[in-house]
Amino acid sequence: MKIRKLLDMNSKYSTLLLIIFLFLISSIFLFKAFLNSSGPNGSVDLIQFYSLSKDFWSGKDIYENIEPGKTAMPMWNHLMYIIFYPFTLFSYEITKILWFGSNLIFTYIIIKLLKKAFSLNFNKSLILIIMIVSSTPFTNTLGNGQIGLFLLMSLLFYWYSNSKIKGIFLSTAYIKFSFAPFFLMNSLFKKEIDLIFAIIVSILAVLFYGIYINDLRFIEFFNPLLSILAIIKANKETFIGDINNFHIRALFSNLGFSQYYIWGMIILGFLNLVNIFLIKKNNDLLFLMISISSLLIFYHNYYDLVFLIPLAGYLLKSNTSNFIFFINFPIIIWFFYFVRFNELILDQYLSLNLMNIIGSVLLIISYLSLYIQNLKDSNKI
Repeated sequence: MKIRKLLDMNSKYSTLLLIIFLFLISSIFLFKAFLNSSGPNGSVDLIQFYSLSKDFWSGKDIYENIEPGKTAMPMWNHLMYIIFYPFTLFSYEITKILWFGSNLIFTYIIIKLLKKAFSLNFNKSLILIIMIVSSTPFTNTLGNGQIGLFLLMSLLFYWYSNSKIKGIFLSTAYIKFSFAPFFLMNSLFKKEIDLIFAIIVSILAVLFYGIYINDLRFIEFFNPLLSILAIIKANKETFIGDINNFHIRALFSNLGFSQYYIWGMIILGFLNLVNIFLIKKNNDLLFLMISISSLLIFYHNYYDLVFLIPLAGYLLKSNTSNFIFFINFPIIIWFFYFVRFNELILDQYLSLNLMNIIGSVLLIISYLSLYIQNLKDSNKI
């Protein structure tokens, strides 16, 4: 209870302290992230988006002759390479800086959307910013040049916006297939016209791609998936990960049951779809459950845990139950800070295998707590 009272402080003095603390935290973490992203070995993931987009806009079919092991594999939807066009006009060194700045803009929009969705006052918004900026998934996303913040911003806009064209933002879920299934199935279950918009945008992206490279074929619609399958065929261990991976396949692998992980994915995926189907109206808890289930069931790296940012914001809501807060606040602390603390300060006192097992279990616990809370809320209506 003392933690919640501390977070609820709303005096001018506490505001001033938070602003000063935010300035100090931002100066340290953002500067370090900028060095990591713009340095000679920085933005290691951005090079894939950049080089593939550059090749596409030069007229090459980036899905032709897919060879696992290449520096850049086209594992993303065609839309990604199309919307990345403005960055291809610059050198890669300049693009690293521009993408870093773009990620900060995406973060600002995310905070604005969560502030409005969760009715956060100024102080709580400052606390959320501090939590985000100092979190390891966020700084990893900036340093690696990843796209998680862009996807999160788009999906939040789709979820909370009243715009008639918000379905366009749902189409971004196609860009990274590990986030697409449950958001798209939810839209289908809810009979949203947004799904139609998303499908149209994705079809137009494929058509534009094929026409632009002067080689429009039906197979083009499946090329991103075929690219992923080619990677798996070449190395079945590719989507397990090595460090800080908190998903079903990593959990089963670390427990010695790797041969059964597909059944874990199928069973949990089916149960999650049933839950999504039974929740008849989109709400905060459903967004959180879809985000967490996507992180848990499909392969994701540590930086993708920026999708826990909405959960951190939800915990700051004035009417969030103590049940949700006291289960999930330690989970946020664990993912945002302790994982890195164990690595840098404790020198891997807890082994990677144990950390991955704990992390996967914590995601399950978080999901179950949200599921139970949704049942409680439904019974109150």
